[in-house]
Amino acid sequence: MIATIFEDKDSKSLSPLNQVRASFELRCGAFTNLERIQNSLSINDEIQLLVRNEIKDIIKERYPHITVNPDSLSPGVWLNGQAIWTKDHIQQITSGRTFTHRGRLLAMHNHETYSNVAIDNLMEKALAVSMEMDIPFIHHIWDPIFMQAEMITADAQDFMDYQSGTIHPSVVLENGDNIYIGKNSEIRPGVVLDASAGPIILAEHVYVDIGALIQGPVYIGPYCTINPGAKLRKNVTLGPMCKIGGEVEDVIFQGYDNKQHDGFLGHSYLGEWVNLGANTNNSDLKNNYGSIRIQIEEDEIDTGLQFLGSIISDYVRTGISTMLNTGTVIGLGANVFGAGFQAKYIPPFQWGTDNKTELDKFFKTIETIKNRRGKSLGEPEKSLISKIYLDSV
Repeated sequence: MIATIFEDKDSKSLSPLNQVRASFELRCGAFTNLERIQNSLSINDEIQLLVRNEIKDIIKERYPHITVNPDSLSPGVWLNGQAIWTKDHIQQITSGRTFTHRGRLLAMHNHETYSNVAIDNLMEKALAVSMEMDIPFIHHIWDPIFMQAEMITADAQDFMDYQSGTIHPSVVLENGDNIYIGKNSEIRPGVVLDASAGPIILAEHVYVDIGALIQGPVYIGPYCTINPGAKLRKNVTLGPMCKIGGEVEDVIFQGYDNKQHDGFLGHSYLGEWVNLGANTNNSDLKNNYGSIRIQIEEDEIDTGLQFLGSIISDYVRTGISTMLNTGTVIGLGANVFGAGFQAKYIPPFQWGTDNKTELDKFFKTIETIKNRRGKSLGEPEKSLISKIYLDSV
């Protein structure tokens, strides 16, 4: 079988975290949406990816062994990349059937080959005759924050053999049968791992330093470091190579992020390569307990949520003691600093309150940051970031 994973036409709802990634690369729990699909398919199945033209070259570079935006799309199962798929959901998509989720095309099974240019027309026709499927679906970029508990709990089934690592005798394990620790991970003295409310999953090469508190459900990805005295207080997802300190609650770190120092971060979603300065704090609840409104580009949205912190795009940096208000959105590459609460919407590449980042200096900094973790900035991503920069200026 060939599975074609496509981006939903309404991609703006995932801004600003989808500017340099596809919808199926968003993370919730132990896996990205794409990884979940790959885990659900058999070894003989193939995958094709269908994405926006502006990120096509980035996706090709990231997934060199997967076909991206082919001239013709093969027969088989087509899956919306904003859904969080399981094997059971995929098995419901049988021959000739089409599924939607709240008016969005979710999945279809077809027998014919279609040209890339005909895909929009095909999807419109498919919407006319479809069945509703109940499935976790990322309608808005903040949705994964509130899906974590369910997803991490389900993901624990994939880590049952994670019973390795070095655990100091003074470590406190609450509900130890619900704690999964990968190879070459180390838990230092005085750490408390409390899995009474949900699983704690530590991938391989995780280092949890002295006196940290981790309350499940939590997933900590490979090569992450949890600093001394850190408090991870339920519903936290860490992608690879994050360094975390202070207090964190209901937060997704896409990967390669630094929040090394004291300060509170709650009900937030961070892209990659974000660095939060010491004592950066955010609010995730209004003083009047009212519904939180956010601004994404020119649109103001009433989220209907009582709790929502910050949506922080890739390559953002904050200065020491930065204060972020409830429902703050920070665009790609912004450098945030200054006294008092920051603006609730900070455009891409803003420097402080009134200036713009210089693009050449920005790229030099990013190369330095990535080189420290054995990564580099590819030309396709550099080209797209340049375009986003010019559009923002």
